[in-house]
Amino acid sequence: MTAVLLADVVGYSRLMSTDEDATHVMLAECFGSLIEPKISEHDGRLIRSSGDGLLVEFGSALDAVRCGIEIQQELSKRNAGAAPERRFQMRIGVNAGDVIFDERDIYGNSVNIAARLETLAEPGELFVTNTVRDQLLGHPDLAFEDRGRHRVKNIDPPIQVFRVTQAQEQDKSLLGRMRLAARRVIALPPMRRPVVAAFAVLLAIATIVGTVPLWHGQKAQSAQASIMVMPFRSMSNDPQEGYFADAVTDDLTTHLSRLADTVVIARATAFTYKGKDIDPRQIGQDCDVRYLLEGSIRKVGTKVQANAHLVDARSATAIWADQFDTDVTDLFELQEVVTGRIASSLGLQLVKAESRRRNRSGDSNAIDMRLRAMAILIESITPQHNLIARKYLQDSLQLSPQSAIAWSQLADVLMRDYLNRWNEAAGTDSNARIELLSQAEHALQQAFSLDPTIALSHMDDGFIRRAKGDHQGALDAFERALALDPNLALAYAQKANQLVLTGRPKEAPPLVLKAIRLSPRDPARSVFSWVLGRAYFAMGNYDDAIVWLRRAVEERRTVWFSRAHLVSAFALAGKQTEAVDELNDFNSALPGYTLARIRDIYSQEIPNQHLAFQSTLNELFKGLQQAGMK
Repeated sequence: MTAVLLADVVGYSRLMSTDEDATHVMLAECFGSLIEPKISEHDGRLIRSSGDGLLVEFGSALDAVRCGIEIQQELSKRNAGAAPERRFQMRIGVNAGDVIFDERDIYGNSVNIAARLETLAEPGELFVTNTVRDQLLGHPDLAFEDRGRHRVKNIDPPIQVFRVTQAQEQDKSLLGRMRLAARRVIALPPMRRPVVAAFAVLLAIATIVGTVPLWHGQKAQSAQASIMVMPFRSMSNDPQEGYFADAVTDDLTTHLSRLADTVVIARATAFTYKGKDIDPRQIGQDCDVRYLLEGSIRKVGTKVQANAHLVDARSATAIWADQFDTDVTDLFELQEVVTGRIASSLGLQLVKAESRRRNRSGDSNAIDMRLRAMAILIESITPQHNLIARKYLQDSLQLSPQSAIAWSQLADVLMRDYLNRWNEAAGTDSNARIELLSQAEHALQQAFSLDPTIALSHMDDGFIRRAKGDHQGALDAFERALALDPNLALAYAQKANQLVLTGRPKEAPPLVLKAIRLSPRDPARSVFSWVLGRAYFAMGNYDDAIVWLRRAVEERRTVWFSRAHLVSAFALAGKQTEAVDELNDFNSALPGYTLARIRDIYSQEIPNQHLAFQSTLNELFKGLQQAGMK
């Protein structure tokens, strides 16, 4: 038995679409200075929070109600001088009853009822069930206003609802009594309703005076991307395997919450639809959500087949589907593999879907510019696409300079040009390269100053440290990126790359294979092939190196270092004809690379004095000489 408080921010999507960065700052400040201290003051335990809501568990109903009242009171004070469109208001529901605990969450019917209460509440109000009211009735500081019985989705029988305030705040105005009477009329069965005309008069008067809506109709679809992970269906013969499908649903909700510019509907709401066959369009309207992720899990022993498809909640059409087959013996690793693979793939698909939708709508704002940059790089990573993406990101930052993720992505694009020697870094002008690195550092500093918890920023930090010769620092940065986002496939590959640069190539292949398993269709898949080929090259396994380096060249023909290593690997493997042919192709595609130039690049532009890596470089130069590079 416990008391649960569930709250959400009113008009969150509207606030974010109006001014994303200001809203983010406002919410962070409010959570840090008001909500979290109040939870702690009343001995609550924050179970989870998202951009627009939170779930808190309390040892007593009194603590939960007092916490909720004090939060609403303080928010009311803060909103007193704010324009209506910038007011930060919450709806809060409190219930008491049995809940089910696991390591990370609480759930059960009591939580579901609290979620329904929260949706019934109006901005600035706190609603409780009769269970809570009965426990606290007679308390001198509290007043309960009967809001009647309400039928709510997926819960029988109807629940008795009370608005709770501090006693001195109880609304005794004529308008308050009229609103209450109208709600009670709505809650009655049809045959018990009073004369329709009387109700119409009450409703008309309340509307003229300016009442808030008496019920929650269909919400406008938010301007920001939003998704709900529907409970995955268990297709296993053993009913007890259903827990695994629930765990995948829960983990996916957590993983997707890391996506920038995306609202992820809370797990408690999603599970109210478990086992129900409901039109996706109805769910989209009920929850103000644009996309639904649906799927099924079939688990037999250690073998798992997961099917997932992304649905547009407005048209009920599937816009992406995939199947994932896995065979892992460790249960925790199995769950991690399934959820990680789906989350990684889905992140790319959401960017594509949102980019297409916004292009059709003719929108032009900071998020649109950033999404266009991401979409063009997902299509393919080339020097031209990199340059176009950079312009989109710069335009985005002109409109919204407080976007940490846009600064982070700009640093990433700049470092890709720097390390690949693309665009202005392609020539021999060292000043142009120095300027490019300086711009990347500035962008990264801006990103860190705004939000130090973005995984991509730490990966960019690793690239910059690598370029400056701080290879242990780069390895640490890639590890920080993975700690923040365990599904960032490219970070696994770059950590593996850094292990090669620090003389530990044998540790690299498992990390690259994990990256491939997480994101087999990743736009950066050529990087995965390159790093794996480089690792085998460093181990002296030239035959395996050729397999992966050849794949890297086929996937991205504009990268000089994968071509150079492939030429050398052919020569060192005794395949002189192939080495000469590949060298001629290299010179034709990327003219100007000589042995002296490649030596200079590794000694000056990517300095690394590690003895094991120096030995690998000597083998690279030896193979290039054998192939005939001058």
